[in-house]
Amino acid sequence: MKLIGIDVGGSYLKVVDSEGKKFLESNPGNFSGLLEFLNKISQGYDGIGIAVAGFVSLDGFIFQSPNIPYLDGKKIEIQGKEFAVANDATLACLGEVWFGAGKTWKKKGIVLCITLGTGLGGGAVIDGKPLFGAGGIAMEVGHIPLVEDSKRVCACGRIGCTEEFVSARAISRYYKDVTGELRTPEEIVSLANSQNEQALKSLDTFSFYTAKVIQTLAHIFNPHAVVISGGVIRHFPKVLDMVRDYSKKLLIEPIFNSLNILPAQLEEYSGAYGALKLIELKILGKKKSKNKREIEKKKYG
Repeated sequence: MKLIGIDVGGSYLKVVDSEGKKFLESNPGNFSGLLEFLNKISQGYDGIGIAVAGFVSLDGFIFQSPNIPYLDGKKIEIQGKEFAVANDATLACLGEVWFGAGKTWKKKGIVLCITLGTGLGGGAVIDGKPLFGAGGIAMEVGHIPLVEDSKRVCACGRIGCTEEFVSARAISRYYKDVTGELRTPEEIVSLANSQNEQALKSLDTFSFYTAKVIQTLAHIFNPHAVVISGGVIRHFPKVLDMVRDYSKKLLIEPIFNSLNILPAQLEEYSGAYGALKLIELKILGKKKSKNKREIEKKKYG
């Protein structure tokens, strides 16, 4: 069975397939171009899984994609092909559990993921299977209300979402708060690697709020692991230590003691690997159901 997984990001489409191929393509920047790409690349494969940033139903309808607005109100369908569509952070978690940092718990265990990027995403995998919720929109951790502050209007239009405190744009804001200068997150991380005091302070604030997210999630799920992905973790690994230190202070002690806080291993391809696994699970699930029906038919006539 030959399968392909694609993660639709704001700038790039991340692609992996079941034969080990892996590459990036530029996002076409419009819905018709995206559908054309997806339908074309799926040729020659038995199925395609698609990860999309935003509020995504299980039938591929995108209610809203705060950071890719051309997807708002659109439905992804692939003609003549088995396909599956789901939220990118949920699928990033699925990818990390089956192919990356969470492999220890792919058969049994609770693994949560938070994705630190333009926004803040979250996913949960329990005993190797993704938690979608009633309509596919579980674990929208970026839109948990953190404060009632009208100055902090999220890209989703709501006030005080966690995403405004744990995201790339939040890092830039923290730096501006202490220096008066506007810098990109990449520049701030570079300064932090040079031990710049203001940059380190900005990332310390970012780490505190990241730990607050973990506190909320860990006190609900009591998970075996939280996997954290994003460029800030890759390029300034000390953030992970800062997050662990704050988490130790914030979490109930026995919950923290059983928790592993880990960096993602698949880098920007976590969601694509999760999309690959999702379509595999869907196809295998259909085959299993078909075989069960055939056995029952033979048994009972």
